[in-house]
Amino acid sequence: MKNLSRFLLAMSFAFVTKTHAQALSATCNLAFEAKGTDIQILIGYSKLVGRGEIACVDTTGKQEKLKIKVTVGTPVIFPRVAFAPSLIVHGGASGIGILKGGPKVLLDRYLTIDVRGALGTAGFARALVLEGENNGLSFNLGLEDVEGFGIAVGATHVSLE
Repeated sequence: MKNLSRFLLAMSFAFVTKTHAQALSATCNLAFEAKGTDIQILIGYSKLVGRGEIACVDTTGKQEKLKIKVTVGTPVIFPRVAFAPSLIVHGGASGIGILKGGPKVLLDRYLTIDVRGALGTAGFARALVLEGENNGLSFNLGLEDVEGFGIAVGATHVSLE
């Protein structure tokens, strides 16, 4: 009975260790630039479009990159206040852990709250966590740089295609 208990304990430890080691299959980084217009006081037009790249490294060191289209914006009616006739936003995220698959796992439409503003090349931006609508993923998106003219505050959709 004592040997059986030790065996079961050892098997449980091996299973937990193996499961934990397989929990994360890859770590990904995202970088993008999007340009457009954001004019909205609950009703309006908000759409910035651009290109980016998702780069992932799996646990064996294999790298995979995927070029993507990025759309940042909202429907016509949305909880947002913005007056930004012309903005260029540079954004990114690093250390995004995924359980299985490669960069395509991150392709989805996300919802976030953000604040951005710019006057010429002097701009600021802050974003909160992106929450995936279909893939169940969430991660922090940093808006690194904003150029142009305007200010925007409110909820936003970010689509990675």
